[in-house]
Amino acid sequence: MRYLTIPSIILAIAPAAIAKSSITATLDSAYVTMGNITSLTVEVVEPSDANASVGFIPQTMPPQVEVVGEASCDTVSLSDDVRQITRRIILQSFDSGAYALPPVLYLNDGDTMLSNIVTLKVNPVDVSNLEDIHPDADTLTVLSRWYDFLPDWIIDYWGWILLTLLIVGGGVCAVLIFTRRVKVPFMPVRKPIPPYEMARQRLDNLREQHLCERGEERAYYTELTDILREYIDKRFNINAMEMTSRQILDRLNSNPETRPSESLMRQILEVADFVKFAKMRPMPDDNVKSFRNAIDFVENTRPLPEPEADDITDNKEDILTDKITQQ
Repeated sequence: MRYLTIPSIILAIAPAAIAKSSITATLDSAYVTMGNITSLTVEVVEPSDANASVGFIPQTMPPQVEVVGEASCDTVSLSDDVRQITRRIILQSFDSGAYALPPVLYLNDGDTMLSNIVTLKVNPVDVSNLEDIHPDADTLTVLSRWYDFLPDWIIDYWGWILLTLLIVGGGVCAVLIFTRRVKVPFMPVRKPIPPYEMARQRLDNLREQHLCERGEERAYYTELTDILREYIDKRFNINAMEMTSRQILDRLNSNPETRPSESLMRQILEVADFVKFAKMRPMPDDNVKSFRNAIDFVENTRPLPEPEADDITDNKEDILTDKITQQ
């Protein structure tokens, strides 16, 4: 509050000791800068045997001077017959100028004594050297525009708020991932290779290994049949990897797309079964024929390319022209 009071010292002493009592007020610093503080010290000297009591009488301060605190009362014995009571009052002002402080009131058995009047000089702050406070002052001012509008509880507890949001967000993501509601690829998903291209790549790699030339016919036919089984599985959705040779041929014969090439697979599977189970060594011509039949089977069952938009339009126009001509 701007309007506070200086406590006045009330001492009740014996009437015979009045002449020996005195009160003095001094300022620790009579000249202060705006915003700084100073102490008003009040000293009372009285007989040691005085029956004194301390009280407060309000005294109005100038509106430009504020009482911001008060130190405790100290009592010092100056001699056997005299003692000194000292009280300090903390003052502060934010307005420049000279201010006369009211005297401190002293009561002694009904008589009143006043301390001397002191003057407080408040000097203004020199702002001539405050033009360039900091090289980043303009940047800080721009950044603080949004900062000043934030509530105090966000500024005080922003660390805990951020930690809470991270924990809650992590928990939600974990629940979605473990319940399989959201699929999060940990590695970039590669575009799957079409079955036809995969089969041709593996057949080319098999040819470059020259297994038959090294006498590894069993490994050669095992890899050759695995390539074709996987191709049939992915191309026609036939679980050829788990079927016997007879079951594969039956399924190929029942499919209109694979029926014309069923004889090619028959030759490959028959030779492969002899090599893998009967441990027979085929002739070199059989190996070449089996590989050629594998290539022909993959090429014959290769999916047809989808017609482009222009081709579809041309076909529709040709059909429409034929109908008009017939009419």
